[in-house]
Amino acid sequence: MRSTGTLALLAVVVSSSVGCRGKMVATAVLSGPGTADVQFESTGKPLVLWADTEGSWIGDKRSRFPALYEIDVLSNGAKIGHVTCDTSTSTMRVCGTRVSVNNSRQGDCELKLTCRLPPIPAGSASLHVTGSSGPGASNIKNMSINVREE
Repeated sequence: MRSTGTLALLAVVVSSSVGCRGKMVATAVLSGPGTADVQFESTGKPLVLWADTEGSWIGDKRSRFPALYEIDVLSNGAKIGHVTCDTSTSTMRVCGTRVSVNNSRQGDCELKLTCRLPPIPAGSASLHVTGSSGPGASNIKNMSINVREE
């Protein structure tokens, strides 16, 4: 009976952490610094950005994979806004793996970004993402941007 309770609690914790990220809408795939475009159909609902990161970096135990993003927001082909995002100010992280040796970090984490997208009307939408790695980043395997419902 005890192990069943533990498994039930684990299932609740896992489903809670997955559910907190909101439904995936689109991903701008970046396997390292560079640019990517992603198109999607907006429902007009508020959207949030998450950085999907995997790599190594130097930092303390509270540090995150260092990445910076410049993002143009388009609706029906017309630019409606621009946001600048920095993973160092992320408010939440969900990690598959995280390894630390002294100040050397390695991780596979999705980081909720604090930059706010402008309201995107229902219809065709796209993001033009330019990503760059921050100080101390290395062995970069992923630094994509996930667009999720709020």
